[in-house]
Amino acid sequence: MTLVTSSRKPSPEVRKLAKEIAFALDLPYVQRGKTGLRRMDAEDSVIIFLSSAKRGGQIFALTVKGQIVFSMLITNVVTSRRTEPFHHGFVIREHELYDVLSPHFPVIFDVDALGPIVFSGTQKMQYILQVMV
Repeated sequence: MTLVTSSRKPSPEVRKLAKEIAFALDLPYVQRGKTGLRRMDAEDSVIIFLSSAKRGGQIFALTVKGQIVFSMLITNVVTSRRTEPFHHGFVIREHELYDVLSPHFPVIFDVDALGPIVFSGTQKMQYILQVMV
């Protein structure tokens, strides 16, 4: 099973982004509380983990069976009203990102996407993530 979680004491921005990503990917968002990632790894094989970066932004880490297989820094989050129909999953413009993320959750490759990662959120919002891999 795949789930989305955040750091133990996430900032409001990290918590909101984690919940929006969980909604977009149709995955459960789990509040960690005092639960360690190792304990969560024992129950769920794939975890998307979001936390704050020390120099600003958020860190998106993908763990599979307790090992981090991919990590990226989200440098900017741009939100706007969604004008297109809602769809589950990420729309990704970069082929390398698509190759890494597609085995683990719904991803669509589109060279004409508005940003490196685009997804539909709640309340008719659209999110564009500017990232550094």
